[in-house]
Amino acid sequence: MNKKAGLLPLYRNASAPGIRPQWGHAGLWYEKFCNVWSRQGGAWTLGTDKARWIDNVTGEIGDQQGIEETVERMKQLVAARSGTLLHTRTEGRFVTGLGRSHPVENGFAWHPTLGTAYLPGSSVKGLVRSWATQWEEQVDPEDVKRIFGCQDGTAVSVGSVIFYDALPLEPIQLEADIMSPHYSPYYQHPGEYPPVDWHAPVPIPFLSVAADQPFLFSMAPRRPGEREGDVEQAKEWLQQALEWIGAGAKTAVGYGRFVVDQNRQEEWKQLLDDRKREQAKQARLSQMTPVEREMEEDGYQQDPDRFMKALTGKWLDRMESDDTPSAEQMEIARRLAVWYQTHRLDHWKKPNKKNKEKIRRIRAVLHGKS
Repeated sequence: MNKKAGLLPLYRNASAPGIRPQWGHAGLWYEKFCNVWSRQGGAWTLGTDKARWIDNVTGEIGDQQGIEETVERMKQLVAARSGTLLHTRTEGRFVTGLGRSHPVENGFAWHPTLGTAYLPGSSVKGLVRSWATQWEEQVDPEDVKRIFGCQDGTAVSVGSVIFYDALPLEPIQLEADIMSPHYSPYYQHPGEYPPVDWHAPVPIPFLSVAADQPFLFSMAPRRPGEREGDVEQAKEWLQQALEWIGAGAKTAVGYGRFVVDQNRQEEWKQLLDDRKREQAKQARLSQMTPVEREMEEDGYQQDPDRFMKALTGKWLDRMESDDTPSAEQMEIARRLAVWYQTHRLDHWKKPNKKNKEKIRRIRAVLHGKS
């Protein structure tokens, strides 16, 4: 990274507490450039400035262009591997990486390049496996081993499904939150202190993702074209797990619930259908002769009105041109005859004034060179 454009401005801003560079990596700033320390009793601590430092990264976080590019690459990867996507939105607040080490006592999972919240693929896999093994009824253990992989003695097998990182679809809102454990002495030394009401609650701030933020979950078969049923099963389990038990931290008190974004899901399905149709079209074109492909591009099957214009303005002259090889002339004539019999059968049987000359020219090539 260029020093003038990168690290040095961050250090210079460190002299002004509470000011985060708007163009920088929010996670890097939050994790590495804390500058609100104070010395108390011979030790450095944040004390009451924990909430102040968390406020540095609240609000809208993330680079729109970078997120869009990353999400688009993910979609292309998933489509190429015959995978599937699940578009969701946070139903309430969502916390990721709470157990990571940080000066404010509660960490946060930052995407290494996007500088925004995300859920690692390993966490997504663990969530889905937990749902399948602990909450689903009548699940075949062999299906679990196959989908998620297992270690049986010395033998280790990988799962049939790959779980990718869950990514935000746009810059997301981060908010400060508070937890207030009422029995801190008991939690710290359960053998010495009972959980009694005279212990003072100690508010602990932490960072969270706001409600109604869009996230994309992705998965694909480990070998494209194989075990696609396993991917659909994993997707079903994932949707249920996100709705009922939640992802990330503090799920026992309602954090981390996601609901499916039906509008975005329908858009993805439509895009996938369009891609499949285009792939089928390209596969069909690859089996055609050059004349067939060119006629298809002129609307031979899909747009009769457009092809009629091409027939009149291009194909008849090309059929009769001395520069066109005789075999190609015959192919053009045969295909034009088939087109008329498919789309303008009445005109072919009994040509009207407008089509009489066109049909005569086609028949002349057919009869003269058959």
